[in-house]
Amino acid sequence: MNKNLNNKKSNWYKYYSNDFKVNRKPQFFSVFYQAREAILNPDIKTMLEFGTGRNLTKAIVEHYGIKHKSVDFDDKRFIPDEISTILDFKDEKKYDMVAAFQVLEHNPLEELKDNLLKLKSFSKKYIYLSIPYYGRWLSFSIFLNLLPKISYHDNLLILWQRIFKKTRPIDEYKKRPDKYNAHWWEIGDSNFSKRDFQKLLEDIDLKIVKSFHNEFFPYHLFYLLKIK
Repeated sequence: MNKNLNNKKSNWYKYYSNDFKVNRKPQFFSVFYQAREAILNPDIKTMLEFGTGRNLTKAIVEHYGIKHKSVDFDDKRFIPDEISTILDFKDEKKYDMVAAFQVLEHNPLEELKDNLLKLKSFSKKYIYLSIPYYGRWLSFSIFLNLLPKISYHDNLLILWQRIFKKTRPIDEYKKRPDKYNAHWWEIGDSNFSKRDFQKLLEDIDLKIVKSFHNEFFPYHLFYLLKIK
């Protein structure tokens, strides 16, 4: 652990604790989903995660005995086990699950297939992703607790595409010194639909086991994939 995290007054600590601000509760629920699949699936004993950022998923799954390796290109803000991009990463080991949460879109769309194939090369069984969804939504949560044995919880999520889809300024992104901070693409852009993404997965022999949105923050779209 970085020594700066021991000083609650430091800028480093303030940045790392940002996820616990009240306005970030909907996004924070994505961390639940990121860890949940690895923890509840009996086949998952090892996990490789790219773009791990603050390492929240690592801390949770390791608490449940899962061996986790974190990889991030940025060791100035973050504390990864290894420093690398996806395409440059090398490892002779294979892992039960290889994950990348809100990471792939920080690379050009034309690199997406190569990045997915690289993730696949390190996986024995599963690839687990979350990617940004450029759409609109309505989300309703229902919690009822009437009697000790009568309770009900459900969530209704309605999604639809934007009428005016986004075209991203790719030429400007190429000139940026911080090119990995930009979102080069999102699901629902004018040139990249959910169907386009699913077709790409089929083309490289990745089977969709499940796909779902964080119902409290539907911008995060999850895919659990299995190698055919």
